[in-house]
Amino acid sequence: MKEQVLLLDDDPAMLHILEGVLVSAGYRCHTATHAEQALAIVVANEAISVVLSDIYMPGMTGFQFVDRINALALDRPAPRVVLLTAQPSLQTAVEALRLGVCDFLTKPVRPAELLDAVRRAISRAAQDQMDQVLSPEVARLIEQSQELTERLRRLAVAAEPPAAPAKPAPLQAEPVREAAASSSTSVIETIEMLRELRTRYAQHKLDDVAWDLLLDLARAERQHQRLSVSGLMISNSNVSSTTLLRRVNELTTRGYMARIPDPKDARRDFVSLTPKAHEVVTDYLEQANGYLSKLGPQGGAVGKAQRPPAN
Repeated sequence: MKEQVLLLDDDPAMLHILEGVLVSAGYRCHTATHAEQALAIVVANEAISVVLSDIYMPGMTGFQFVDRINALALDRPAPRVVLLTAQPSLQTAVEALRLGVCDFLTKPVRPAELLDAVRRAISRAAQDQMDQVLSPEVARLIEQSQELTERLRRLAVAAEPPAAPAKPAPLQAEPVREAAASSSTSVIETIEMLRELRTRYAQHKLDDVAWDLLLDLARAERQHQRLSVSGLMISNSNVSSTTLLRRVNELTTRGYMARIPDPKDARRDFVSLTPKAHEVVTDYLEQANGYLSKLGPQGGAVGKAQRPPAN
């Protein structure tokens, strides 16, 4: 299957040149002349793993486009982006790096340079797909959460009166409603308890974005995978890249993350959890697993679960 690449440029002539080089190299190309069109193509076609975008375009700059594409609600990692411009400057290069783009190319770009950049971007996109695989610990938590949701659904169904009863049965209907209401309350309380579990770690002052970053990094490390700053940001594409980068820098400054320069690419840093973060994340996962394991196989057992202990 040919790799699919999206080309975004308001200049049709440039699109024709880029497409010719990539198609000759065996890539399948999609083209767009404005950013909104390109975003729609990405949403509709999950096979697109790389986008080549101009920076200076009417309506939306390439930088704004990167923010938008990373914020898309996709069920897969966002495509990797390579930016091109005919007006290079130190400021644009720094901004491109800040956004975590794969490469920053200057027009007119040489075919060999273009193909090298696309190959690198495709390689990183493939790594992003691998990074999305869940660790056994997180997968187990999700499975248990789904079971809890299914119990809640069953209780809701049990609480509904028959659609067309043959005859009134008030003496039987009332106890059923009372039992279902009681169990439903227990389920809701259990969900709230799970939500409150993070308050055990309030002294660490970690918001939801910080927690998500640490848990994603823990998942990757337990699979012996290395994540770059941009790779970690892409795994949380529902949050703006500006917010994610700020959190990464804050977590690094506060000693929860370490940034390791890539010896093969001076523009990239890898990230890892520090011992301090490992202790917090491991304890959180153990507490969550332990708490969920107390839930019985049937909905009625939920009410027997104990509230997570406070500090």
